[in-house]
Amino acid sequence: MKRWIAMVVIIALAGATAGYVVDAPFAPHAAPPSRPTFAMFDQAAAAMLALLGPIGAIAAPLVTGAVLCGLLLLLNSARPVPVASGPVWRPEFRATDQGLLRPNEARAGESEAPDAEGPPPGPLALIRKARSRSRDWFDDPSWLGGLPKLAGIPWPRDENGAPLPFAAQIDLADIAAACPEAPLPAAGSLAFFLGDGAVVPVPPGAHEFTAPPAAPRDGNGLPASNTARPFQDFFPFWPVEPVAVALPEDLRDGDEPGDEEAVERAMTKWLARRYPLRDGALTVPEPVTRIWWHGACHLAERLHVALAEASRLIDKRMIRTSDARADIEMLQSDPATTPLRLEAAERAFEREEAKLANIRAQHAALSQVVPAMDGFVDDRDLWSPLSQDEFAVIEDVLTHLGRDCPDLVRRHLPQSMAEIAALSLRAMVSGPPEALAQVPDSELARINAAFRLANLHQHQMFGPSGGLARAGHDDHRGEILLLQLARDDMMDWDWALYQFWIRPEDLARRRWDRVALTFQSG
Repeated sequence: MKRWIAMVVIIALAGATAGYVVDAPFAPHAAPPSRPTFAMFDQAAAAMLALLGPIGAIAAPLVTGAVLCGLLLLLNSARPVPVASGPVWRPEFRATDQGLLRPNEARAGESEAPDAEGPPPGPLALIRKARSRSRDWFDDPSWLGGLPKLAGIPWPRDENGAPLPFAAQIDLADIAAACPEAPLPAAGSLAFFLGDGAVVPVPPGAHEFTAPPAAPRDGNGLPASNTARPFQDFFPFWPVEPVAVALPEDLRDGDEPGDEEAVERAMTKWLARRYPLRDGALTVPEPVTRIWWHGACHLAERLHVALAEASRLIDKRMIRTSDARADIEMLQSDPATTPLRLEAAERAFEREEAKLANIRAQHAALSQVVPAMDGFVDDRDLWSPLSQDEFAVIEDVLTHLGRDCPDLVRRHLPQSMAEIAALSLRAMVSGPPEALAQVPDSELARINAAFRLANLHQHQMFGPSGGLARAGHDDHRGEILLLQLARDDMMDWDWALYQFWIRPEDLARRRWDRVALTFQSG
């Protein structure tokens, strides 16, 4: 561990030194007590620039840091590598009828119920169902994404009044059939929400999908909270079936150190004999010959996001350029300024000015593409394929964006026709019948065969400690894993894990307000 800490410190110091050389001088902006110290650093940076040139002055600390890290690795190569203790968890608050409690925190004056006896129920993997053109799967009782069926129960909200994003609704009769020892009611369903986390028990019956409530607005008519996923952009709807995973006898209790990893390995081995394990995200092989208007409309929407971000980036660059110009003026008025410091400040200003000009040029190019794309996709049928000429237009747009405004679109847009095609396939195979009708038979068969599991960890209920992600973390030791939602590109879920936990005594009392939600980012 000390070796890795030392390497992190070395890398951080090397990066900080290179960054200081790029942005120096700092002394004119420093508080008076620290100005002499920064002046010394500025002189050292100016000397490095004069001696090594701009590229050499930046590269020197980075190369030195890399060499030192390499030496540390060589010196410690004979030592055994410690086993990682697992990812770091961030427990979130959970809501109760008497305010907010942290996970496992009892209310004042309440005595703890005795621990439940016996091992937890065995794990249930939630397997996405195959899509069929001849079946209306929107009547299935258990599903991920889409909308809940709340039977008139209010949609849960966060502390700011924003509706929580819906993630899954699981039918309890499905669970009882797959796992008779499950400590849950045998009728009704549970609806799971993200954000602050909430579990809503829904009574049995044939219910309609529940439309989301409006988010609260501020005085300007804008959403007062951005914690929830926008409801015009739901997660894909996908029915699931719970499948009981048979564990080896020695892992069924799951109470020994290291059982978390062993359980997940055993689950993966068991599932692999029945379903193809995922080897990556859904892709479309090159060369792509077909895309749908859904993908073109998505591209047009993301261009607006990139354009808004570009405006903020220009404002940021203008401030940095103005500060660099002020540095020069301050140094010019200071008799103690050396030529090296003034030269370094002028170079810094030139760099900022060039970056500002570049971003402005990219912004101008993007500003021309956005209205043109809006007109191109206006009033199109989302699920119809583009003609060859229309396909060529999108190819030209992607080429133009990559050439003329790469810095503005890189993080916001699909970068290839293959990405656009895969995006639409995911939406169509889980969408309404008119969308499914446009999916080629070969693609539907491929998705049904190879993409029913999540990417790495599985969507899961129950099981000893919830698998590998729980290793080394005792916040929920002894609790029941009510639901685990894993990374899944077919669901548009880019997190690592969401896990809903409940103590056995709270589950026995049906205290769904006591469920704790934990989260691990990608």
